[in-house]
Amino acid sequence: MSINNKNILDTLKSQVSTSYRIQHCNDINWDDTTDVAVIGYGAAGACSALEASSLGVKVTVLDRLNGGGASALSGGIIYAGGGTAYQSQAGVEDSVENMMNYLRQEAQGAVSEETLRHFCEQSIPNLAWLEKYGVNFDSTPYSEKTSYPPENYFLYYSGNELASPYRDIATPARRGHRVKGKGFTGRVLFESLNQSAQQQNNIEIKQHCEVTRLILDQQDRLVGIELLQAPDNKIIQAIIRAVNRLANKFAVLEPKAGTLIRKLVHGLRRSGKTKFLRVRKGAILSAGGYIYNRHLVQKLAPSYTPARPLGEDCIGKGISLGVSAGGQVQHMDKVSAWRFFAPPNTMLKGVIVDEKGERICNEDLYGATAADRILESGCKRAYLILDKRMMAEASAETRISKMQLFQWAPARLFLSISSTKATTLNSLARKCRINFPRLQSTIGNYNSDAIAGKDRYHKSTDFVQAIEQSPFYAIDISLQNWRVPCFAITLGGLSVNEQTGAVLDVNGNSISGLFAAGRSAVGICSNSYVSGLSLADCVYSGRRAGHSAALEKSE
Repeated sequence: MSINNKNILDTLKSQVSTSYRIQHCNDINWDDTTDVAVIGYGAAGACSALEASSLGVKVTVLDRLNGGGASALSGGIIYAGGGTAYQSQAGVEDSVENMMNYLRQEAQGAVSEETLRHFCEQSIPNLAWLEKYGVNFDSTPYSEKTSYPPENYFLYYSGNELASPYRDIATPARRGHRVKGKGFTGRVLFESLNQSAQQQNNIEIKQHCEVTRLILDQQDRLVGIELLQAPDNKIIQAIIRAVNRLANKFAVLEPKAGTLIRKLVHGLRRSGKTKFLRVRKGAILSAGGYIYNRHLVQKLAPSYTPARPLGEDCIGKGISLGVSAGGQVQHMDKVSAWRFFAPPNTMLKGVIVDEKGERICNEDLYGATAADRILESGCKRAYLILDKRMMAEASAETRISKMQLFQWAPARLFLSISSTKATTLNSLARKCRINFPRLQSTIGNYNSDAIAGKDRYHKSTDFVQAIEQSPFYAIDISLQNWRVPCFAITLGGLSVNEQTGAVLDVNGNSISGLFAAGRSAVGICSNSYVSGLSLADCVYSGRRAGHSAALEKSE
């Protein structure tokens, strides 16, 4: 990154009002008091609240929208392994060591070996914990490579398990546990947790409350929160909820429109009152990442600005609040962009090249990993090269397969308005401004390998097929291709103590009474993302923060 860490912290501090310190707690006329405050109510916030409440403390949950966040809009995949009940029922063999061997390649040192092992060891208990709070799973397995399983399938390979070099280090195992339900089941996951939280007498959930400042004492311990609460008027509250639901309908297809609509939500909330919440034990920051904060994306991860934001108005508020209290951050340049071009799986038989005609990676990688490889190569454009036979097979698959709508739509766009056709490789290279001699060499090598039944990039032999039948096609899979939206989430966040979830300051010391979870914090997937890993980390880090905050010494 061209921006240094001090500049990152300064940028984040500018996003919120500076946290302020008080001499004595009675210096403020508190409107309410709680033991644990949870700031941000998605999966991580819900898990934090439920875990803290189980220890008998009073929990107050604050969300500036309706609750649910990016988690409720997600596919509802929990990455779990080590021999879960659902793996066993499906005949999948797995172990903690095998899961670790795989995740070590994905985590890339984002957390310590001890934390990675603990995450894997807690995989089975965390699934059981979710089930206790009404979340249901199923063992019906799906065998083909896919970005998301078809309806009525709930256990699948949700990452790079089948691709090289991952499969060479860890035995492939299905670990994507999709919450049982229809369509995208993130909403089912959140509603199950939300209903359980509402049933707890010691949890109070407050919607449309925006935390504006953290309040610290002279020893830098968090003792309270300043917040802006929307008007109590029932009509205004109903309008806010309805408008926010409408904004979420545009969150995927047209995020700019969703953002514009949501301005009314923020405007109505700002007509409310500033209040002060006394926090006796601790506050947990679980307000998601910052992908909707386009200024921050441009400054911290400029390569990803062409990607569309995915989530619910995730602007980095929790991260910025933590920094305002002296917190440190890591991996703020890490973003996961999801450039899925399969299914249809015939597309995986093609070859990804840059404008120099060089092959970039093995095409059977997880879509976000392939996007990472494209960006790492430094190329301006990336193309998937297919021939006549592959194109016909891919088109046929889109008509008869069990693809979800969100998979079918980009597939059709790739095959139609994002493909360039030519009778020869030379003319195809000329049309796409690809270096022809190098492209010819790349395709020649690929074809030679295919005839020999191998691939020098170690792509699965199921997807190795010579590219030789005219006409030839180049499909633009660049992040900049606006015809087929590429969605993204941010991965970095506040540095935390990996045993407690406490936010760390610039000297590596825990800030008393301040914790972070989910995408507001550094976690398992802060270097690399595969489907289900973020939600699994929300459960793991949320429970950790909730437990620690509940046991924090009262002030």
